[in-house]
Amino acid sequence: MKIIPWLSVIVIVSASVGGLFYYQGTLASDQQMQSGVEPSVKVQAIRVQSVNYQKKISVMGEAQAVKYITLKNELAGKVTQLNMASGTRVSQGQVLLALDHSEESASLAATKATIKLKKQTLTRFQALLEASRISKENVDLAQAEYSVAIADTERLEAIIAKKVIVAPFDADVGIHNINVGQFLDKNTEITDLLGVETYIWIDFKVPQTYTKLPLNSAVDVTISSAPTRETSVQAIITSVASSYSKDSRQLKYRAKLLNSTLDITPNQLVKVAVPINKVEAVITVPSLAIVRDQLGDYVFKLIKDDHGDYRASREKVVLGERINEQVIISKGLNSDDLVAAKGAFKLRRGLKVNFDSKNVGG
Repeated sequence: MKIIPWLSVIVIVSASVGGLFYYQGTLASDQQMQSGVEPSVKVQAIRVQSVNYQKKISVMGEAQAVKYITLKNELAGKVTQLNMASGTRVSQGQVLLALDHSEESASLAATKATIKLKKQTLTRFQALLEASRISKENVDLAQAEYSVAIADTERLEAIIAKKVIVAPFDADVGIHNINVGQFLDKNTEITDLLGVETYIWIDFKVPQTYTKLPLNSAVDVTISSAPTRETSVQAIITSVASSYSKDSRQLKYRAKLLNSTLDITPNQLVKVAVPINKVEAVITVPSLAIVRDQLGDYVFKLIKDDHGDYRASREKVVLGERINEQVIISKGLNSDDLVAAKGAFKLRRGLKVNFDSKNVGG
């Protein structure tokens, strides 16, 4: 009979259909299991905070010594005494160098003897005048000779003083090539003397387009101690020029900087950060939190959903100035917002975000 072949066909078709449905069910089950694990990204999160900020401009400044002179001899002569070595420190009043003044010293001794004699003669004549035994003209002549002797003595003492050079203040001696026995013409540059002080002047100029800085206000002075290392300290403005420069239309300032804070040498160039606005509260985020594309600048706020998970919300922001590794956000964020910092570039809108809540920065 033909029933048996038909039964075989029906059994084969049923098995095939059943297998197909089983495969589709298994595939759907696998897809459902896979779709149950939502993708997420781990980032560093920070809590946005408001900080005080004062806008500043950077200008070049120059260190100036409080006391500094180039030592010269006023009179010519041979060096007979030298009490300063290059690079050493000398004290105020210390004899640094003496030129030969033996001739002047001998003349001084003679004039002092003359003074003594002229004084005795004047005293004797004054006594005779009181006894009316001498005329007043003789007394006046003796007085004049006595005065001339005194003047000669003072002149010689002044010459000797000019040939003995003393330190006008405590100072460090510069490099020199002077030796005992050397003859110096007048006005020879001997060496430099740098005063020993606890502070140094910082001179700088600010364009007239900015508000005039008040006395006793602070500026930041920065020097480079290495190619990639800078040190900054505050200096206090102590004086302001009375007028703007005709050439540059800039106003000159002088600030006082303690020597103990920075190792600065006179005539060294430094950077001076000058405040041009009042202190204001601003919001900053790390530069790593900024994401950029052709439509602008963004940050990703981390917002908790109904299930307690944090998700990325892309927020457009307006950037301000950069402060070291931080960027001012002029618009788009509020204080206490939670945003992604390191790893923000991996985020997209609505993506689930993981972070270590114990290490949330401020």
